[in-house]
Parts: sequence; C-alpha cells; structure tokens
Amino acid sequence: MSLNSSEDYFHIYNQQEFYLIETTWNLITIDHPYLNSSNLNAIKNSTGNDINFHYIVFNNEKGENTGVAYFQLLSFDHQHYKSFFRVNSLINWFEKKLINNRFNILVCGSLFSIESSGYYFKSGLTLKTAHQFYSATRALAKRIRASSLLIKDVPDSDVEFLNSLGLNAYEGDKTMQLAIQNSWNNISDYENTLKHKYAQRFRSIKRKLQGVLIKELNETDIILNEAKLFSLFESLVEKQTIRLGRVNSNYFSELKKAYGDNLKIFGFFKNNILIAFVIHRIHIETKEYEIHFVGFDEIENKNHSLYFNILFHSIEQAILNKCNSLEMGRTAIEAKYIIGAQPRKINGFFYFYNPLARWLFNILKNIFLKNTESKVIERHPFKTDF
Repeated sequence: MSLNSSEDYFHIYNQQEFYLIETTWNLITIDHPYLNSSNLNAIKNSTGNDINFHYIVFNNEKGENTGVAYFQLLSFDHQHYKSFFRVNSLINWFEKKLINNRFNILVCGSLFSIESSGYYFKSGLTLKTAHQFYSATRALAKRIRASSLLIKDVPDSDVEFLNSLGLNAYEGDKTMQLAIQNSWNNISDYENTLKHKYAQRFRSIKRKLQGVLIKELNETDIILNEAKLFSLFESLVEKQTIRLGRVNSNYFSELKKAYGDNLKIFGFFKNNILIAFVIHRIHIETKEYEIHFVGFDEIENKNHSLYFNILFHSIEQAILNKCNSLEMGRTAIEAKYIIGAQPRKINGFFYFYNPLARWLFNILKNIFLKNTESKVIERHPFKTDF
C-alpha cells in the first residue's frame, strides 16, 4: 500500500495488495458492477505475465472513500504485433531491439472489453475529482515507469473535464452497434425489416448452417471444451496485426464464474466437434447485449458461413433477452454494416511519457485504422430507417 500526501487524498495498491481493500473496493463500487472485484479478479486470474494490475482508492478531506480507478499495465513486446518492417532486414532488426525493450502501456479500464470506464466517483466526475484522478494516475505512471497512458471508454459527460487536463483525445475509436427495435420479438421480425436483397442473403446464410448444432454451454461444458475454445480463439488472434493483451486457456471458465447468468457461451458443433463459439455478455443496467469474443475454424467458416451465422444468432439472442442494443465490437466493420449495425464513437484519452511511445502509438493507430476501415462500404439493409 502507498499513502500519498494528505493533499492528494489517494492510495495506490498493486495486484498483490488488492485483497487488503477488496471489501472496501466493493462497497465503493456497489453502483458500478463492472468494477466489482469478482469481475476484476476473473481477468487477473486468466491473463498472462504481460499484464499487471494496479488500483487506486480516492478519499476526501474527511477521510471518506469517494472513488476508485482500475488499471492494467501492458508490457508491450513482439508477441503483441506483427512486424511492421519485414521487407528491410536492418530496420526490422532495429525494430525488434526497440520493441523488446518493452513499452509499458498503462490502461485505465480493460483491454478485453468495451465497457464503462475504469474509474468511478460516487459524486460523478467533476473538475475537482478529475484533477485528483489525473494527479493519482501521474503518480502511478511515474512509480511503475509507464511509457504511455490510455484512458478507455470515457462517458460523454466526462469528456469536458478530461479535456481540461491537457490530455490528448483519441478521435478514431469506434465500435459497431445494432439498435434492437421494439417491434422485434424474434429473428423473423428482424428478417422482415430487411430489404429484399438482404433478406435473401439472410436466408441463404442461415441455410448454410444445416448440420451444425448450436448449444449453450454450462460450466461443465465450458471446462470440458476449454482447450478447444482457446484454440479456436487463438487461431484468429494470431492473424491479427495488433494483439493487445493475451488471455490464458482458463479465461472462459473464469468469466463464467464471475458473471454467472449474465454471461453466455454458445458452441457450434458439427458431428459433435466444436467448430465455433461466441461469448455473449448481458449488461442488465443498460439493457445492452454484447458480443464479447468469437472463434471459429476457418475451413468450416467457408462451408457454413459461421461468422455471419454467429452475428445472426447474436441478434436473435439480443431480441429474446429484450435488450435495446447489440454491441458488436471494432473489427469486421463492413460485415456489421451489412446486417444493419452503425458506428458508435468511443471516447478515449492518451498521454505519452516518452517520444518513442508516441512514435509507436502513431504506427499502431495507422495500422489499426487501415485494417478496420480500408475499403469499407456503408450499407443500408433495412426497408426504412428507424
């Protein structure tokens, strides 16, 4: 535990010390379920050595607990990306030497989800608490020698306060989200709102799923299939240009234990062999349905259009669970346009503590935007705008 000066009113804890404040932490975050310790511990218990965790508890002048902040420190190295300069051997050598020195990226929030923010104040973020938050974050970054800071998933209401701190706003971050209409009671209602061409495509893709059984996995099923779930997931991760954060094979069972009925894992089986899966999370407080992770066998994807069938199945589940929206993530943007999703801006802020971190960030950002936005054609699959 680290106690700072009385003027700062915050305490910093590392992951070994978290158990000392776990009860206090949960009392502070009782109205912010994402930051509940069971959720945070599930991530900690199922990620690799490339991530360490840090926690800050805030107080006021009376010594009362007023808020918290949760951080993941990513030691970024060669396992998190594909080489940028493979053509030039000299530059490629220099790049590897540079990256292997490791850049420590301090993230407020979670690398594994599109969630609510990683900080919470009982009275909300104000100009005063924003300065307190930034002071604490700067102290933590200095102590652990972070190269850069990323504050994820900032609510619209907090943007003005964080702008006032001189942080850099990240303008390029967005996810794809489908609005679930009140008139939809089942997947047929969704189909009936599609234009003729898209409805035909929907039916054609659904027919390709013949011979594949979709089954919700209980805790026992998850444990029995965990190695295969991990293998399907990793095969897709390895093809990504940028891979921020890596999970272990027990990630699936740890999540299920933490979230219970609010997390569902569906397996797609062919001849009793798992060929695809999707993880869904239900956010009760916002009535949002989220596609968390997916994985599939690439050969079977060609045979059965698994990815699009995963998307259609997710729409169906969002409707049946009476949610208002389906959160679909940042990748495969055009595929999500085709089924009716629209982009949603995500607020984020960053700060660099050394120039090499800024250089690396600009490269990563450009590559990510190129991979997610190049040649994307907006689609309008519905008969009428909602």
